[in-house]
Amino acid sequence: MRFLLDLAWRDLRASGRHLWIFCACLVLGVALVAAGGGLYRQVADSLQNDARQLFGGDLNIENSQPLSPEVLAWMGERGTVSRVVELRTMLRVADGRAQLIELQSADARYPLYGTVELAPAGDLASTLAQRDGQWGAALDGALAQRLGLAVGDRVEVGDLTLTVRAVVQRQPDRSLRADWSGAPVLVADGALQATGLVQPLSRVEYQYRVRTGLAPAVWRDAFVAAFPTLDAEVRTFEERSERMAEVLGQVGSGLLLIGFSALFIGGLGVFNSVQAYLQGKLGTLATLRALGLRDRRLAALVLLQVLMLALLSSGVGVLVGNALALAGTWAAAQRLPLAPLWQALWLPSLVALGFGVLTALAFALPALGRALSVSPAALFRGLDGSGLRTPRRAWALTALAAGTVAALLVASVPDARFGLAFVAATVVLLALLDGLTRLLRRGARALLARPGAPLPLALRMALAGLQRADSPLRAALLSLGAALALLVACTLVVASLLRAVNETVPDNAPALVFYDVQTEQIPLLQATLRAQPGPSRLTTAPLVLGRLVEVNGEALRDSAEGARVREARDEQKLSNRAGNIDDVVIRDGAWWPENHTGAPLVAMEDREADELGLQVGDRLVFDVLGAPVQAELAAIYTQRRMQARLWLEAIFSDGVLDPHITRHVGAAYLGADGALAAQDALAAAAPNIATVRTESLLRETRALMARASGGLALVAGVCLAASLLVLASVVASSRTRQVYDATVMHALGARHGTLRQVLCWEYALLALVTAGFAMLAGGALATGLLRWRLDLDPTGLYWTGALTALGVSAISLGLGARYLLAHMRLSPALLLRSGA
Repeated sequence: MRFLLDLAWRDLRASGRHLWIFCACLVLGVALVAAGGGLYRQVADSLQNDARQLFGGDLNIENSQPLSPEVLAWMGERGTVSRVVELRTMLRVADGRAQLIELQSADARYPLYGTVELAPAGDLASTLAQRDGQWGAALDGALAQRLGLAVGDRVEVGDLTLTVRAVVQRQPDRSLRADWSGAPVLVADGALQATGLVQPLSRVEYQYRVRTGLAPAVWRDAFVAAFPTLDAEVRTFEERSERMAEVLGQVGSGLLLIGFSALFIGGLGVFNSVQAYLQGKLGTLATLRALGLRDRRLAALVLLQVLMLALLSSGVGVLVGNALALAGTWAAAQRLPLAPLWQALWLPSLVALGFGVLTALAFALPALGRALSVSPAALFRGLDGSGLRTPRRAWALTALAAGTVAALLVASVPDARFGLAFVAATVVLLALLDGLTRLLRRGARALLARPGAPLPLALRMALAGLQRADSPLRAALLSLGAALALLVACTLVVASLLRAVNETVPDNAPALVFYDVQTEQIPLLQATLRAQPGPSRLTTAPLVLGRLVEVNGEALRDSAEGARVREARDEQKLSNRAGNIDDVVIRDGAWWPENHTGAPLVAMEDREADELGLQVGDRLVFDVLGAPVQAELAAIYTQRRMQARLWLEAIFSDGVLDPHITRHVGAAYLGADGALAAQDALAAAAPNIATVRTESLLRETRALMARASGGLALVAGVCLAASLLVLASVVASSRTRQVYDATVMHALGARHGTLRQVLCWEYALLALVTAGFAMLAGGALATGLLRWRLDLDPTGLYWTGALTALGVSAISLGLGARYLLAHMRLSPALLLRSGA
């Protein structure tokens, strides 16, 4: 073994530079696998470690009214309790601008986990305390930057003027959606009461965070058993962590599978590179075999070389991938409470290293087995490689390596369903590409066989060339076709999202959305909108808060299932179809007629219905402000993800909720300038009305999409680079054959210009076939993703994918053809040289 190691290393030092494509392909593929896995583990571990901080405690009890002393005493005996009061309202600055905020008041125990970091540094209680008749406020850093506020500035909330005493640099329980739903502003409890916003009909949330040494689920169950009639919602940090882990698992699976796609494409480059390298080593292999080196030692020699390069290349790829993962973590830390965790990178690094080595083996074994079948007699017959066949043992080992890679892939992906789907899709893709290759070759053969087919000579020769076993057709379809399909899918997804953000949503969505509008404030809302320049239209809908308490005569609180018992405590948003601005889509059942006057009917959101196992026709009872409301489930609907604003849990037939309506939501359609002026005017006249401008949401969405598009462009670029390396290896390996064939034709009388046309036709056909496959495969992938996950329609944008596929394939294959034309030196003397 020591002798073989020395020989393998010395041989690599002498001729290993010809394997640079092998190394480059592995580096790119392993880098993406390591980057995807490392970024996922960084984000998942950081959020998991900070789960209690993000949640605010081990448990959170939420109620619309303060809890009674009896309940608080019970809670205090079993843990440390901190109260946070939250209220969504509008903040106004001196120049009249208004911004939606989450007004928060916390007690002295807040926060139970972590610390609130202020600038300038100081104690939170003293910072917010009243001084010289002025209450203080601590503004969220993003909010202060957006409004241009600094310490010492004055802001207005409700009836109160506050002094900005500090800017919050870090708040452990800051909502991940704060930039969309309202940035937090911390005030003292006395200041909250002085705003005049806490009224009987105000939508105030009293949240009690609990820190306990008991298991959160045990504490929750004991609380529910002790106070069975209490309507407060009880949630544990573990429930939120599970949901967060599920979402992150899906995102992490997607990142890893993109990396595996790049590694698969790079594996084709490994195969071509190893095959070309061993083709040049046939003489050496035949000589070693003639000198008595046994098959096992000869195979071990070449395998050692492959493993050496695979380990070295995979190691470099891991380093590059870790750098990308840390860069991605830093970028995500601008929006999420993340910090680089070096210890989270070692497992993804080992996984990526293992996949790199196994992929190199899986793709190198067929070429290795074929090369090792050379016999010493080849030294006398010629070393053109004709007659060599890959033995069955090599194919068996290849299948074993590929099966190991597939099994590890499924095991390493956070969501195994994604891994199984990827493996199945890869097998189907290979089968489709193989069938397409055979079909194209048969088509070319049939076209050439047609008598009197009016085809130019150059095209006929190009079609004949595509039928050869060593044609680059298969490799081009596998490598460039797969990479282009991914690039087309990314292009369509980004284009569809951009159209939705820049055209579809602005054209269809209201300019303003209003929350917590009291019934008597609707005339004020209408007058404010009429005062704005340009046409305007207002739509309002009632918003009633209630709870589903009974299904088909069974009280959810009496259910043996804990999930159904807890569901009875969850507060839900209820409305009717009149003025519904979410435009939901029916999944099961049907809407009732607009003039329905019969028994009460209700439609429920699919998530709520599926959690409880509801079916159309079920009899439901809701608790609305202490009064029972009965209705029959007539339909189950789903939300339009990009256009939903209220996310209503239930919609009732007209008249059912009328006795309970005290507040409304609304949507206004008017110009951008009018929307801004209306928001500011409403904030001054009715600060309890929370107002959201669609343009502000779209601005945040565009910023997020810009970063996501950059990441997609990087991933697609790496995959394309790997594909171009594979194509380069194909072009390099086929150059000798094509130059030789052209030389033969030239010696038989073919003109040099005709031979150049043959080459151009051959690569033009490759470009068209590859682009066509990429358009179909990438379009299907993007359409499924957009329709299934994002509820978007890419109709009218397929031309962007077509242009991308045609442009990239034409440029990449055109460069390959140009390279061959530049090296096409036709001389009949080549036919007389050895090895020709």
